[in-house]
Amino acid sequence: MVLEEETCTDDRNIMDMDTKWIEEYENEDNSYKMFYPEPVSRIKVNILYINKKNELEKIREELIYLSVSNRIKKEELIRLIKSYDINDAIKYKLVSILVYNVDIQHSELKNYLCGHDKYDFITNLRNIEDYELKSTLSYLQCINNIYIVFNEEEKEEEKKEIPSTIKKIRHQDDYASNGNNSSNGNNSSNSSTKHKNTKRVKFNLPHKKTKRRKH
Repeated sequence: MVLEEETCTDDRNIMDMDTKWIEEYENEDNSYKMFYPEPVSRIKVNILYINKKNELEKIREELIYLSVSNRIKKEELIRLIKSYDINDAIKYKLVSILVYNVDIQHSELKNYLCGHDKYDFITNLRNIEDYELKSTLSYLQCINNIYIVFNEEEKEEEKKEIPSTIKKIRHQDDYASNGNNSSNGNNSSNSSTKHKNTKRVKFNLPHKKTKRRKH
């Protein structure tokens, strides 16, 4: 009877030893998971707004969850563009889309941290199509990014302002030239020369400034 109890106790101890090393391994493995590559399931998006003076005026940020891991779908890019091309009642046009996707291996991590400027992970998207991302070390997932750059559009009245002003000045010049011709016929050649020179003058007229709304 005593022998049987000792045998059962020994069996339990063996089972405990068998599972204990597995648990220790799993715990140790979990502590290193941050250094394993994982699929990109979400990514940060920064929206950059450039004004008419080519100055960075505003930055907005959003975290998006990808419908397919390691892939930015065309529809997701279009949604972002349409959602942010108008800001504070100002219309913007798309300039570029940049994707920053870190895809180094664990063995390269030390070199990257010591000299990350030697690595180039930026891709300029030429077309709005599906884009395949590469798995990233879990520890570095937070620095993956999409940059969408917008430039402020000119309003229609601003585009027409300069040509119409030049046309008005030319009209006044033509009228003055015709008046000189009627008062003095001998100066007709000089008036013609002045008229030709006037056409070649370039005017740098100031654009209307768009007022920024106060937040």
